[in-house]
Amino acid sequence: MDKARIGIIGVGWWGTVGHLAPLSEDPKTELVAVYSRTEAKARERAEKYGVPRYYTDYRRMIDECNLDGVVIATTPNMHYEQALYALEHGLHVLMEKPFVLRAEHAEHLQQIAQEKGLLLSVCHPMIYPSWMAEMRQAIQGGALGNILTVSTIFSQRCYELYRGQEQYRNRPPDYPSPNAASYSDPAIVGGGEGHTQTTHPVGIMLWLTGMQPTSVFSYMNNLDLPLDVVNSILVRFDGGTLGTVTTSGLIPPRGFVYQITVIGDEGTIIMDAATRSVLIRGKGDEQPRKIEFVREDTLPMVPRNFVRAILGEEEQYVSTDVAINEVRIIDGAYRSAATGQEISFDLKAGK
Repeated sequence: MDKARIGIIGVGWWGTVGHLAPLSEDPKTELVAVYSRTEAKARERAEKYGVPRYYTDYRRMIDECNLDGVVIATTPNMHYEQALYALEHGLHVLMEKPFVLRAEHAEHLQQIAQEKGLLLSVCHPMIYPSWMAEMRQAIQGGALGNILTVSTIFSQRCYELYRGQEQYRNRPPDYPSPNAASYSDPAIVGGGEGHTQTTHPVGIMLWLTGMQPTSVFSYMNNLDLPLDVVNSILVRFDGGTLGTVTTSGLIPPRGFVYQITVIGDEGTIIMDAATRSVLIRGKGDEQPRKIEFVREDTLPMVPRNFVRAILGEEEQYVSTDVAINEVRIIDGAYRSAATGQEISFDLKAGK
C-alpha cells in the first residue's frame, strides 16, 4: 500500500486547518471523502481541496468508501459514537481533543482498538517539536533520577468563545473560524477550560513522563459563565510522583503562558515559552544545558504521522494510553470539582 485512504469526519475550523489542508498536500495520503452536517460546507471543502466525495452522513461515508482510517474533528459530544462506528468497521482513528468526555467511553474505544489491532490516537501538535523530544528523553531516560513533581501552566484567552462570542477577527474571509456555539454549550463541548485547553498540558505531561495516573483532585472557577474558566488540578501518579496543572481561559488579549517544570531527585527541567528555551540539568551537571526553541511547523505532523503509522512507516507518536489517561484525568477533575473529593482510578477495573 503506497497511500492510506483517509476520510475526514468534521471539516469546520480545525478539521480544515489542522487536517484537511495538510493531508491534501501529503503524497502518502489519498483523501477519499469528507463529512459535515452541513451539505454546503461539505461540498465546498471537497471542491476546494480536491476530495472526490462528500457526505452529510458519516456512517454512509464509512460504509461506502473503503477507507483505511478516519480523522474525527467534530464537536466533542459526537466523538465517542463516531469513533465507535469507525473502529467497529475496522478503521484506524485519529481523534481531535478532547478525545471523548467520559472515561468509560475512552476505555471502551481502547478495548475495541486493541481487540482489532487498530491505531487509536489523539491530536497533540504541541508534543511534536524536537525540544519536546529532548525533554522526554531526559525524563524517561533517567537523567533527572526519580521524578518527584511535574508542574504545568497553560493559559491563552478563550473567554469570548466560552461566552458564545466571536473571538478571532481580522482574518481573511475564506479562512475557517471556530463556531462559538461549539465552545459555549455544555451539551456540545462538555466543559469549558478543562475540555478545551487543559487537555493540552495534561496530554503533554502524560507524553513526557510515560506515567500512569492513580488519582486526581481539582478546583474549578466558572467566573460568571456556565462553563469552567480557571482550573487547578493535582494528579497523583503510580510511584508517588505529583503533577499540577493550572490553566486559565481569561488572560489579556494575545497573551500566552506556557511553562513546564520537572523536578527529580538528581536533576531538573524548566521550560518557558516566554523565554523560548528549555533548561535541562541532569545528574552530575554543574550547570543547566540550554535548548533554544527552533521554529518548527508541527501542525501537519499530526495527521501525517497517523498516515505513516497506518502504512507501517512510523510509530504512532501519541499512544492510545496517553489518550485514555488524558480522559481519565479530565473526567476525574470535573467530578472532583463537583464533589470536593479526590477521585481515584481503579486501573485494573478500568475506572
